[in-house]
Amino acid sequence: MKRFAGAFVSFIVYSNIFIAVCALSLTAETFLLFQLPSSLNWYLLLIFLCTIFVYSLHYFVKSKKIKTDSRLEWCRQNKTLLLFIIIASFIFICGGVTWHYSSIFGKPGHFNIRNLAWFIIIPVLALGYSYPLTPWNKKSMRQIGWLKMASLSFIWAFTTVILPLLMLNAEDSLINWSQAITLFIHRFIFIAALAFLFNINDYEEDKQDEIKTIAVLLGPVKSIRYGKRLMIPLNMLTAIFLLSRFSLQQPVFYGAILIPVVLLFDLYQRFSFLKDEAIFAVRHDGLMIVKSMLLIFAILIVHHKPV
Repeated sequence: MKRFAGAFVSFIVYSNIFIAVCALSLTAETFLLFQLPSSLNWYLLLIFLCTIFVYSLHYFVKSKKIKTDSRLEWCRQNKTLLLFIIIASFIFICGGVTWHYSSIFGKPGHFNIRNLAWFIIIPVLALGYSYPLTPWNKKSMRQIGWLKMASLSFIWAFTTVILPLLMLNAEDSLINWSQAITLFIHRFIFIAALAFLFNINDYEEDKQDEIKTIAVLLGPVKSIRYGKRLMIPLNMLTAIFLLSRFSLQQPVFYGAILIPVVLLFDLYQRFSFLKDEAIFAVRHDGLMIVKSMLLIFAILIVHHKPV
């Protein structure tokens, strides 16, 4: 039974279904906070499929290199399955865009060029995290130490907060951009705090590859110490701003927003290196799901909406 459970967790994480659910849950949190219309639900489908596609492609290519770990070993052993996931997710993305073509690119009187531009820019940035964007620069963003954590945090915060708001037609809703920027900063800091822990866990690999992340420059012990001193207060501060900006005054919202900060502190406090990346991902990336579900349920409870 234990062996089956381990194999199931490995499949969910290494097939990138788990990280796609993380992206989906954070985006759903944005949808509820801004009460986005059901006409935009196609975005939830695409964020899920695109996350699977981008992460699967990244690890499929990475598995061809000499280095190894538990995830790369799984990718090599399940090469055909991973390739199937990449092709299937790409086909479903194309099908989803085609099916919802009028909702995505339709605009009263003319074609929505702005949305098309975002559909080009964001995938390029997402792929640029793993692959060089220009022929004269052989490094991807993740191979540039100071960009690794910052670029990942930006892409996640932008695609789960700002991009769905940009996809709205003017007649659908008037967005409070002050609230949007507050949520973006809060999401950016939260993802950065998690990414920093992953950078620390990747210390040996990044050091070997000469990727000068903060974790490599400071070392694991100092990274945990300074990370805890910086990331926890920043997350607490942005959480308080979020409560204020969205007028979330009920006690249930205080719990939903502040409990994840406490859990984040616990991750830093009890950090330990794990060779099993599946367990590490569930323990750390899983906080994204916990965080978003707490706030989603709080909103549903306050507004008396059935789950």
